Amino acid sequence: MNLDNLVMTTRIRLARNLAHVPFDTKERSFFKRIANSITHYNPDLSAFNLNDLPMRDSLFEQHLISADFLQNANTGILVTNHDNSINIMLGEEDHLRIQAITSHYELWQTYQTAKRIADQLENDFEIAKDSRLGYLTKCPTNLGGGLRASVMIYLPALTITKKIVDVFKELDNQKITIRGVYGENSDSSGCIYQISNQNCITMNDADVLKMMHQIITKIVAMELNLERELWQKSPDKIIDKVMRAWGILTNAHLLTSDEVVEQLVWIKLGIGFKILSFRNNRIIDELFFLTKPATIINNYHLQNASQVERDKKRAEEVRGKLLFFRMK
Repeated sequence: MNLDNLVMTTRIRLARNLAHVPFDTKERSFFKRIANSITHYNPDLSAFNLNDLPMRDSLFEQHLISADFLQNANTGILVTNHDNSINIMLGEEDHLRIQAITSHYELWQTYQTAKRIADQLENDFEIAKDSRLGYLTKCPTNLGGGLRASVMIYLPALTITKKIVDVFKELDNQKITIRGVYGENSDSSGCIYQISNQNCITMNDADVLKMMHQIITKIVAMELNLERELWQKSPDKIIDKVMRAWGILTNAHLLTSDEVVEQLVWIKLGIGFKILSFRNNRIIDELFFLTKPATIINNYHLQNASQVERDKKRAEEVRGKLLFFRMK
């Protein structure tokens, strides 16, 4: 089963709170003390006041920080490394949201990365914990291990045929939630979804990860089976859609963020059907996020540029990367 072309990222998030401190504390000095402990044990990590980071909107677009954390920019501290594979939000809904992110499907190893940091913290601080409820969190759905395992997955065939609705129904009574790429109340932009656990207070971490693996492999099997059906039914129509998308993305002079997402869906599908191939297929996943409005503005210093100038730069970025990485 080919998970690599469908799974964009694996994310493990561990929620932790310090004992005897209100959940909604706004004391930056409190978060700074935690950040100092983390960076002491992990010299590859650095701490930043969130409101001092001009790229914070871009970090949200790239799915590296949450909307709640963005709203707490005046007090929040972000602890991260050079490649953003570890992002720790201090001062979000909980005191700590420890995130480890892998750009492929890898639940267990990603979990181990986050758990190591969480365990180090428990050596320095008293963590809020109950013998019956587990780790205490502001939202009751995170009680227990405080673990949220999340897989960002691309499901074009299920979305195009609207059979994704059946997936929603099937998961409705399980300890799983499926949302748009930016979490609760967001849409499925680019046929991308977040699948994660919820309400797992009675389960240990190993069982949560096992459950997630079973669900992900099942959904991937549904997607791949449906893709094969679509190909057998009308291969020429799929090839035409893929090559039209290629033509637009490599020839357009101006591109909006929504246009890029709409066409990248077909490029991804073309990779799956071996219509197109790239030296690094992950460049397509990256383009979904690198071409978002705030990210384009931040990366190319276009704060004072017009919308046309930004759309022109976006088209140049997409065209350049696709042509450079495509294998003939």
